[in-house]
Amino acid sequence: MPELLIRSGANDHEVVRDLLAPGAGSVLLPRARPLIDRLVLDAHVAAARPELAESARDAGVPVLVDPLTIYLQGELREADRWSRLPFGEARKLDAAELANPFYVQKLVAEVVEFEVGQGATAIVPPYPYVTSPDDPHLDIAIAMLRATSRHMARNGIALPLVPVLCAQLQRMGPEKSWREGLDRFAAVALDLGPEALAVCLSPAGSPRTDSYNKVLRLFAATRRLKQSGVRVFAWRQGFYGPGLVAAGIDGYETGIGTKEQANLASAIGSRKPGKKGGGSGPGIYLEPFGRSVTSRVGETLLGHRSMRPKVMCDDERCCPNGAASTIDQRRHHAVRTRSRQLATIENQPHTRWRLHQVEKESRAAVDLAVQANAVLKEAKVPEQIGTRGYEALAGVMDFFLASMEEARAA
Repeated sequence: MPELLIRSGANDHEVVRDLLAPGAGSVLLPRARPLIDRLVLDAHVAAARPELAESARDAGVPVLVDPLTIYLQGELREADRWSRLPFGEARKLDAAELANPFYVQKLVAEVVEFEVGQGATAIVPPYPYVTSPDDPHLDIAIAMLRATSRHMARNGIALPLVPVLCAQLQRMGPEKSWREGLDRFAAVALDLGPEALAVCLSPAGSPRTDSYNKVLRLFAATRRLKQSGVRVFAWRQGFYGPGLVAAGIDGYETGIGTKEQANLASAIGSRKPGKKGGGSGPGIYLEPFGRSVTSRVGETLLGHRSMRPKVMCDDERCCPNGAASTIDQRRHHAVRTRSRQLATIENQPHTRWRLHQVEKESRAAVDLAVQANAVLKEAKVPEQIGTRGYEALAGVMDFFLASMEEARAA
């Protein structure tokens, strides 16, 4: 069964509590399953909002605490919430410091004990951002994996492991890099007996700029990890998540109207001194586009007479007041709709049908985006809905379908 992993923000407790309530998904999904399969919490959010993990525990939903140790590779504002965690640092640590065995041991101990204390039901080892197979941070990532396993064994922590491979798509994604990059990481992770692997290949998820070659690289590399035989979750892949599930991945993780793209270099840079803290609020999830758009774009399209019926939620159980519910209950709507979409993919009887469904929806999104952009231009909204990513996704689905036909004919 594919899983929907939802990353909750600090202000999402009431929404999460509602979505995790008994029977919350029974009227929306074809069979009994929670709307959220796993709750993911940023480490600093888990510390500030313990009630989020408590709500998940009461609902019997697993919790992952993301240590976000990629932030050790950038200079952070002194007031940054993450830097105030037991293992947080505001200063930038170079590869030599991160590779020091004594530091790795200390970091692992602090991260694991923190996650256990915050109610995690599985341990996410600390992890760096790896730019290439010859990046020393790959060795550091592997050292952190092994040190985490040793620490848990010594201290009798009988929780499953969910390692995260956080890497640059451009240099770790090509097939020529798999053996020394993805395969090497996966081999070490598999030796530790993980419950699942999470893979975050960055940057990816932009409907405006992602090319066919880039999206194919993302899908091929993620499927390569799936060949290891372990469950694989696509991390920070709200836009391509459903397509990756259709292609055989076991689930995807995304925020609630936010953090739907993977761009780790940008995430690290956004917290450096001189950058403003916080960020924009949750967008409005529009199902035909498979992503959230800004409030201004969403409200303009939902307020337009001819566009409204094309982009609004047509499920009265989710949005009983139509467009008004989609706007006012945007967080609930985003999770409910994603969960329903995942259930629809799961119920397709064959992989070919799943791929074809994603391909058809992607091509429809291109046509709809052209119409939406005309409405936005007329309303003098400067933002436009990109189409390149949808075209690329449809092409990748076609490629996999053709490959399956060739294999069947051979």
